[in-house]
Amino acid sequence: MKETVTIRTVAEAANCAVSTVSRALRDDPAISEASKQRIREAAEALNYRRLRRPSVKEANNGHGTNALSGKRLVVVTMGLDRSLTSLPVVNATLCGVEDALSGFGLRLQMTHVPDLDEIPDHLDSNELDGVFLIGPLQGRMLADSNCRLLREFRELPTVWLHGRPDGCDWGDSVGADDVLIGKMAADFLADHGHQCVAFVSPKPSQLLMLNRETGFLAQAHRRGLHVQRFVEPPTGGWTMPIKPPLTIETVQHLVEAVLATDPRPTAVFAACDGVATGVYGALTARGIQVGREMSIIAGNNDWALISGLHPSLTTFDIQAHEIGQLAVRQMESLLRTKEQLPNACLSIEPRFVRGDSVGHR
Repeated sequence: MKETVTIRTVAEAANCAVSTVSRALRDDPAISEASKQRIREAAEALNYRRLRRPSVKEANNGHGTNALSGKRLVVVTMGLDRSLTSLPVVNATLCGVEDALSGFGLRLQMTHVPDLDEIPDHLDSNELDGVFLIGPLQGRMLADSNCRLLREFRELPTVWLHGRPDGCDWGDSVGADDVLIGKMAADFLADHGHQCVAFVSPKPSQLLMLNRETGFLAQAHRRGLHVQRFVEPPTGGWTMPIKPPLTIETVQHLVEAVLATDPRPTAVFAACDGVATGVYGALTARGIQVGREMSIIAGNNDWALISGLHPSLTTFDIQAHEIGQLAVRQMESLLRTKEQLPNACLSIEPRFVRGDSVGHR
């Protein structure tokens, strides 16, 4: 049986992210002409054909009224530095939202609110029918901010992207199965003979990292591994607008603690790819070879961040593009069902991405 060629197949052939392929094939001006040409050639060689999205009229036939038709929807990032919202995994999510909205005849509208005390004048919740939110998952930062806009959003159909922040007790959420990522990471290390392992995170109360830690610790104990936590914020801690943990400085103190431990762990589960890049740098500065002297596994498959790492990082693709698409379908469901329903938390199963950063013991 002939294998179906998907946009992910093209991305793998062109050695780039799914979101980049999606944007290149739409002739997005933000993608360089050289990249567009490479992607188009890969798509043509694979005989890839984009699925034709139904028009709004077609979508309505046989499926009732299109609940998103004519609706005013917006994606709002709150309390996040722009460097965090430009991460490949976030960008891929937004591309997924954009692609799904276009199937309903809508265009992506997005607003950044890094400073919660400075609400853009054009952002009026009274003119919106629904909102997609991305907020800081670090503790109760957002819930305790006393932000006027956040209180107004409580009255709107809401879908949180990548998780609902602690204390924000309304709206549905769509994200990765982060507990499963932790479990799969522990199993992979155990299967490769590692008995003494570590979990490393510079964001102690970050929801995504907490869930991954929960899954990792539980499965590591089930597999009989000796597991240790290295979870401390960098000097100065974290404040809004939240930035991504991409530098050596954010994890240097944690790596030093790992290396000073007796017995020293032979493998590290880094909470996300951004943390892993910092761990790589800190280990390299100490002359320690990743994959030989210290194994590393992470999560997100943030391609643009990890493409330059050597050896290649073993990680988990959270399928961010699909998360964005599912979020739009969930919003359509919220607007179609007029009655109040319990909040839903939807998760997508991650895909394992094998690299060379985990060695056998």
